[in-house]
Amino acid sequence: MTAWMLEMVGLLVTTIGALVAFLHLHQTSREIGNTPLPAECAPLARDRRLLMITMGLMAGWFVIQYIGMILI
Repeated sequence: MTAWMLEMVGLLVTTIGALVAFLHLHQTSREIGNTPLPAECAPLARDRRLLMITMGLMAGWFVIQYIGMILI
């Protein structure tokens, strides 16, 4: 029972961390989108977009795992 609770808490903390990172990237990308970037920063914008997609997928997967753990 204790191991199950520790796994549940660990998954919850990981899920919250992934969601916070995704929301931070989403918010800052909206702010950056309004200002023109120098040519040197173009690859960074692409990397930020890919990182945001990756963090969104990770957060979604963690939420699905968390729901699955609650239901089992």
